[in-house]
Amino acid sequence: MSRIIIALLLTVGLAACSTTASYEKILKTWVGHNIDTLVSSWGYPANSFKAPNGNTVYAYSSSGSYTMPTNTTSTYNVNGNQVYGNSTTTGGQTLNFWCKTFFEVNEKNIITTWSWEGNNCKA
Repeated sequence: MSRIIIALLLTVGLAACSTTASYEKILKTWVGHNIDTLVSSWGYPANSFKAPNGNTVYAYSSSGSYTMPTNTTSTYNVNGNQVYGNSTTTGGQTLNFWCKTFFEVNEKNIITTWSWEGNNCKA
């Protein structure tokens, strides 16, 4: 169990180098730019839709997963000609990461605002 905790802390520690604040800082730089400039830089969005105010929203999406390695610990006791054993397997959990980023664009194709959701929106 302690190895799982150590592995999770290591994962969180490495992820701390990239932050959502850094991601938001990048997103803020796009406000006021033409959507074509963003598409040239980020590629085509996953989809787009009309917002209630009539603006167009472009959505970018990314996802991934990581499966923690497994570890088996075995202990054995010998009693005369008999061997007794016990083994414990830890790890093997799959962690899923995802990020959706939305850019709202006005009728002049200028980015007016942005938002994001997910557990892996970091830069």
